[in-house]
Amino acid sequence: MIEAFRRLIALPVLSVRQPWASYLVSGMKSLELRSWSSNYAGWLWIHTGKKPDEEAMELLNLRSEEFEYGGLVGMAKLVKVELIDSESKWFSLKGDHLSPGQYQDHCYGWQFENSFSLPELLACPGELGLFHLSEATKELIIRQFIREECEDFIKMASIMVFST
Repeated sequence: MIEAFRRLIALPVLSVRQPWASYLVSGMKSLELRSWSSNYAGWLWIHTGKKPDEEAMELLNLRSEEFEYGGLVGMAKLVKVELIDSESKWFSLKGDHLSPGQYQDHCYGWQFENSFSLPELLACPGELGLFHLSEATKELIIRQFIREECEDFIKMASIMVFST
């Protein structure tokens, strides 16, 4: 079981502020807006930073205490990244990205599918961009995961990630 989890935590990580991280792993949101593109496609971890998107929290009338911060919250499959180069395209995708803000010139839509959340947040530091966890962080997460007795998650995630 530990070897299966080692394979899972070797996947890339994307840090997303709350509430968007929770919305992504719950399937409520399928398009993450970014100012940069990526050639990567495939499974990755969704990480949430230590600070929420305050503007989104206020506009969506959410309380920051309702969310977890500072770790891995789930996984999602990145299927494509596309340039959103017009306000009309941005508005046509609003049901997928859910952003309450305004269109920003030339942003990128990261399209996700098959997302799922962890039973509990796995605390770890984040980074900018698409990144990989350090070896020390991977070992800490493995120990945390074993304490949480998340064998069902490992089985389900391994089937989804490695059979597609």
